[in-house]
Amino acid sequence: SLEQSKPIVLVQEADPEKGGGTLQALRDECPEDLQPDIFDKDWPLTIWYRIEEFQLVSLKITAEALLLCSPNFLGSTSLPLTVTGELRIRAFGFSTFAKVWASPANAGAKELAEELVTAYPSLNVSTAEEAGDATHMLLYLNEHSFSDERLAEQVTQARQDRLPIVMAHENDPDLGGCQFSKFFETTPQELIAGGLYKDLARSCFAGRHREVSLALLAKSLGATSVKSSADLRSSISESVSVPQRAASSRIGVRRTSKTLASTSGRSSAAAEHV
Repeated sequence: SLEQSKPIVLVQEADPEKGGGTLQALRDECPEDLQPDIFDKDWPLTIWYRIEEFQLVSLKITAEALLLCSPNFLGSTSLPLTVTGELRIRAFGFSTFAKVWASPANAGAKELAEELVTAYPSLNVSTAEEAGDATHMLLYLNEHSFSDERLAEQVTQARQDRLPIVMAHENDPDLGGCQFSKFFETTPQELIAGGLYKDLARSCFAGRHREVSLALLAKSLGATSVKSSADLRSSISESVSVPQRAASSRIGVRRTSKTLASTSGRSSAAAEHV
């Protein structure tokens, strides 16, 4: 491909169990003479995640990169592609009161909560020392989690109070992201034994995958699907057209009845004449 000057699209495997690794680790495995042409040329790059909602984003990025290399789109820098089933922030909203507690003992939780509020302005956030009237606790998991002893106590109290805990697993290395297995080393054993990690933690990825992360977290916090304007117009059209069809049907029945009655009358008259 390099000899023929063909464009390259890089797809990075993220799962170490599938042969993946960091971009630097993958670069180190590449022959040294090829490294500059592969890793230093700003080729389109996406990360391949093993979670369906994120795979759709990776597929869209890959498809866009391939199309931009084709003759029809050489002058373009991006394409408005959509993928069936993809999660978008605007597809969800909070129809009832929702307040997430981001404990100051949980490093990074406040910043993630602020990201959520930017995406969903109707969501409320508390950064107090206690949960108060919060509807959920946000447990932000990265390499610094549980470095503050207060967090373990707060998580324990939240579980005792049956306050729903929404866990967010940070994967961005720049934000302290790490493998989930690390949390079994840093989390107090009583919380692990108590089943803290039996519930699903939402993955937080960087770049264009971040939108899906925020949408999944919002769903866990109680957000529900919001109909688009097109869906609403379709619903209104359907609700109007059904009565119209029913009315037309009734009219047709009445007209048919009258026709049959008229025909029957003529037939009776003809029979009497005979």
